[in-house]
Amino acid sequence: MLTYKNTLLLFVTALSLAGCSGKLDEPQPDTSIDLDHVQPQQLPLLLQGAYKPDGVYYQSYPVWDIYSDDIVSIQGGTPTQFNPIGYDACNPTVEDGFGNGRTINSAYKSIGNANFIINYIRSKKLSDMQPLLGEALTIRAYQYTRLVETYGGVILTLETETDINKIRRDKNTEAEVYASIVADLTEAIPLLKDFTTSNAACKQTAQLLLARVYLQLGKHQEAGDLAQQVISSGKFSLVNSNYGQVFQFGSTSREMMWRGVDGPLSNNFNRYGMYSFYSPAAPFKGNSPGLTWISDELVKLYEPTDIRSQLLRRQRNAVTGQEVTYLLKFSTDTLQSTSSTYAIYPYIRYSEALLIAAEASARKGVVDVTYYNQLRTARKAGTKSNGDFADAAAFLKELENERRREFVGEGRRWQDMRRFGTAIPFLAAKGKDATRLYLPFNSTELARNPNLTQNKGY
Repeated sequence: MLTYKNTLLLFVTALSLAGCSGKLDEPQPDTSIDLDHVQPQQLPLLLQGAYKPDGVYYQSYPVWDIYSDDIVSIQGGTPTQFNPIGYDACNPTVEDGFGNGRTINSAYKSIGNANFIINYIRSKKLSDMQPLLGEALTIRAYQYTRLVETYGGVILTLETETDINKIRRDKNTEAEVYASIVADLTEAIPLLKDFTTSNAACKQTAQLLLARVYLQLGKHQEAGDLAQQVISSGKFSLVNSNYGQVFQFGSTSREMMWRGVDGPLSNNFNRYGMYSFYSPAAPFKGNSPGLTWISDELVKLYEPTDIRSQLLRRQRNAVTGQEVTYLLKFSTDTLQSTSSTYAIYPYIRYSEALLIAAEASARKGVVDVTYYNQLRTARKAGTKSNGDFADAAAFLKELENERRREFVGEGRRWQDMRRFGTAIPFLAAKGKDATRLYLPFNSTELARNPNLTQNKGY
């Protein structure tokens, strides 16, 4: 006999499959439960299903770092598996079901769970579950942000409908996806509570995620205003000594606003070695082959006193024989002396609020180093005065470099390159054009949904 908990877990799995675009052509599983048979007290467990990457999110996490100019990789792989060297060349294959395919799979699984929660609370008019509704809206917005940044337009599925004749269709436009993201976050912000833990979405999480989206969309005033609200909340602070503690699993740092947690690490941890993907080879955890490292150009941007360099490790690469710099930013690297078996993935950190506020002003022609200096002071790096920059354009270039130093390995660089105008020249240097601003839809997705149009250039 199935226990209450096991029954609900089957329910979570069924809903996850229903929400996954890779499963849009399959009928609704027999183990699913419709809205009328769910009890309100079951929703928090379903929400955990929306948070959990279930051992696949880590495989897509490094994609945009390797694609960009921050990370160099000479690690190969088969066409149907994660092939970092192909992403380093901005030449991903449509067959890749790991780095690429699992981006879309993990996102839609989370979206499926979030959709159920959102529609359940709305249909039942559960006024006492508004914070949970806000969390579900934020999770859905975050996952659609991942998708729109990766593919441009994607299929928007906001309901619990699983009829294949209604869902199997072509993608929505990029503008439509962004509009949905903005709507979700705008609705979520007043519903959410203030920050208490980095393991759950909160009011400030939604505010900063929306600020990130607005900045990318060129809505600088709105982005700056939201970043200012996060800063003025007084809920967060910067570390000024041990930078590595921000990324440790058991950290109490008030810098990490929202993170993903994967674990306990077992067979997949040893088999794939991708939890510590940027680290050197053994004795570091994760069995990394040590074939992926930080570019020398980025390493040179750090000052000797910068505490962020605590997580940079210069070491000889056994394959090439050259000295390269590795990044020890994830908990399986920063917790070398402990028995922790959990890996974390930064989603949003407080320092982004400071840099968004500074950039939003600079985009409007104003040089104001206040927030830039606040971050630099905490990182034990040199500060500047407004007069040190000839104009706003010069300050923007420095902010781009500061974002590289601050967020390396956290999946933001490619979107920064697009926003700062360095992506197209970078692609041209690799013999590619603007079609490579996005990844291709995986061949499995195209086979499952014949109505889905492949992105240009693939």
